[in-house]
Amino acid sequence: MNLYLIDGNSYFYRAYHAIRGLTNSKGFPTNAIYGFTNMILKIIREKKPDAIAIAFDSPVPTERHKIYEEYKAQRPETPNDLIAQIPHIKEIIKAFNIAAFEMPGYEADDIICTIAKKTAAEGISVFILSGDKDMMQVVGNGIKIYDPMKDLTIDENYVKERFGVPPERLPEIMAITGDAIDNIPGVKGIGEKTAKELLSKIGSLDELINHPEKIESERIRKMVVDNIENIKISKTLATIDTNIPVDISLQDMIIKEPDWPSLLSLFTEFEFKSLIKLIPSGGYKPRGEYRTIKDKDELMKALGG
Repeated sequence: MNLYLIDGNSYFYRAYHAIRGLTNSKGFPTNAIYGFTNMILKIIREKKPDAIAIAFDSPVPTERHKIYEEYKAQRPETPNDLIAQIPHIKEIIKAFNIAAFEMPGYEADDIICTIAKKTAAEGISVFILSGDKDMMQVVGNGIKIYDPMKDLTIDENYVKERFGVPPERLPEIMAITGDAIDNIPGVKGIGEKTAKELLSKIGSLDELINHPEKIESERIRKMVVDNIENIKISKTLATIDTNIPVDISLQDMIIKEPDWPSLLSLFTEFEFKSLIKLIPSGGYKPRGEYRTIKDKDELMKALGG
């Protein structure tokens, strides 16, 4: 059995920026809704998951924000026309009968990686849909990353080859390099290549912090010494919590037949003619005129797979 886990925030931002200027006849913006729906359908059609779940960031500040006020502070505010679409995206997820998770004070990454660890431990093959580097720290033992933008599947060997450390030690690399996307400071001026070399020669981040005299380059040594506190904070910020108290049920995440009448209503409201055609009842026929789908293969066929 395979389970696909999706970062909802990442997906709706990507959908919003991929399609611009789309509205219904009432002038309501629908670009993110349309793009998000098509991205979900694409995963269902092409990857044929047995189970799927979507996680969203909480608007409540997380522990990372408390530790470092500037965490993600550089990100622009969410556009109003995207904010207006998010509740409807969640309605469509519900109509698809796809499990969704959101927990106050936790990021989608923490939710996804906790679910991944718990389900992989039960023998489930887990694929996390993400292009984010930090998610690679949980790869291995049944968990892989699938980057839909690059059509790339990332496994343990990929992480080791790129960073020179096993996945669970990726936060050590990020503690040194920082991360511009999340505004994790690290050591300005040190990139992945140098961080990889430092840890390879010295052995571990703790050894690097406690014995910077082992760094051969005087310039790099000074940069590290001047940023010890940033390195410590950055490691904490970069480490995903894989043991949060999220209540999960594999049964809830198994692919189910969508609520076709609800989808028809939503697609009609937003005037998604191409998506309305996917409804088994077809077009604008009255509710109730649709057949029961009994297995996953039949569902894939109905969704155009």
